[in-house]
Amino acid sequence: MKRYIKTIYLVIFALGMFLSCSEEDITKLPVTALSEDAFWTSEEEVSQAANALYFSLDNVGQIEWDALTEIMFSQSGASIQISTGGIGPGASLVNSLWTGQYATIRDANWFLDNVDKAELSESAVAKYKGQVRFFRAWAHYKLLYQFGNVPLVDRVLGVDEGQVEPSSRATVLSFVLSELDQTIAELSGYTPEYGRVSRWAAMALKSRILLYEGTLAADNSMLTESASLANQIMGGGFGLHDNYTELFRPEGEGNSEIILARVNADLPGRHHSLGQWLGPISFHASWSIFTPTMALVERYPDINGEDISTSLIYDENNPFDNRDPRLNQSIFNWDEDVNYEGSMFVNNGTWLNFRKWINPDETAEQRSHNDWIVFRLGEVMLNYVEAMNEVNGPSQELLDMINDLRTRGGLGAGVGGADIAVPPIAFAGLTKDSFRDIIRRERIIELAAEGILYYDYHRWRWLESTMNQPAVGVVPLENRVFTAPRDYTWPIPDFELINNPNLTQNTGY
Repeated sequence: MKRYIKTIYLVIFALGMFLSCSEEDITKLPVTALSEDAFWTSEEEVSQAANALYFSLDNVGQIEWDALTEIMFSQSGASIQISTGGIGPGASLVNSLWTGQYATIRDANWFLDNVDKAELSESAVAKYKGQVRFFRAWAHYKLLYQFGNVPLVDRVLGVDEGQVEPSSRATVLSFVLSELDQTIAELSGYTPEYGRVSRWAAMALKSRILLYEGTLAADNSMLTESASLANQIMGGGFGLHDNYTELFRPEGEGNSEIILARVNADLPGRHHSLGQWLGPISFHASWSIFTPTMALVERYPDINGEDISTSLIYDENNPFDNRDPRLNQSIFNWDEDVNYEGSMFVNNGTWLNFRKWINPDETAEQRSHNDWIVFRLGEVMLNYVEAMNEVNGPSQELLDMINDLRTRGGLGAGVGGADIAVPPIAFAGLTKDSFRDIIRRERIIELAAEGILYYDYHRWRWLESTMNQPAVGVVPLENRVFTAPRDYTWPIPDFELINNPNLTQNTGY
């Protein structure tokens, strides 16, 4: 298992080469003990340098971002600081996002500025440049999405060049999209093993970005291109996995739905704590760090696709009965103790608990090895449906895709692994607005606890309403505060304003 890219995790010197930088040198040349000219002498060295960028790929910690929305409660101080209105230039999540992305940009620039010294074939250089360019583009996008106007850094800067003028959000976005186009071209002849960036991953990222930006700008040309890229991916040989629960457990790794995953190798010392973060105390003394809220539970419709507020079959005394099967596969029923494939999950009286991502075979050492799914076909289908509905309104083709996801949610979801039949939503009477509501609900319940819903709530401008409501589990958990429009753009970190006088603080901070 995980045999494909174990080298990424075994390159010890690469770790040292790309150690996190200090706040003062986030865009400067990385300090190494090697002469640069002596390093770039073989494809093996180029591969090792490219591998190091994979440490910046989203991993299980990305789940914390869902705690910045209504669907999740966090006991982590970093996200609590944001969700309770304490966002400011010194907030730890603000600082880590800024420094982390510029560290990735610095490392990518160092690679791209030097890789041609290795004198490899054109095709060999292209496959490495494409992978690294992907990371540089995504890092810039994460910065512009949260901070607005930011320094665009496309080369290694000298020690006296750190005070970079900020570029406009539009300029940085243009750079990101252009970089992804070049990435797609560079990787067009490259079929990588599981866990590496491919042209499909670059297309999935660009489709996601264009959906986000097209929504924010109400730009149909962006939405149309997002849908076009999604359509190409849907024709690229991917398919929905036939078991929603298994998709997020080790036995689902490498299946045909996954476009890109962060591989967490089954090697000594190579583990993470996702199971411990999500599980109740009855599961190997876990911590319930990240837990679903009642707001998420209430988003799941009845089995017919009807909202529970208007459903004729919903029973508030038996809230898990006659519901979309993904509810039972994502969240444990808090009204009963659950024997989940031999592991006991006992309600702790305060929090709900995720079932999604939980591996009941995990040992008492509380060590998880799940791969983290970065892009998958389910999301891409939803990109296509949402973009096309915004441009042209509903169609049977688009509704069929929603029903395909709903149907997949019922496969293997019954007692003893039996299938649950999920009736299709009917097309009659759908309008653009009513279908939009269905699509947005579908994104929430299909992608819950995958760490990307913050971006949806942000672009839909739902944060100002949903994040000014208390977080509630079995009992009230947290009073939340979101100040609009200020909090839609994050503050520039204090240390960066000191280091770079060309930057000015965002409005309201």
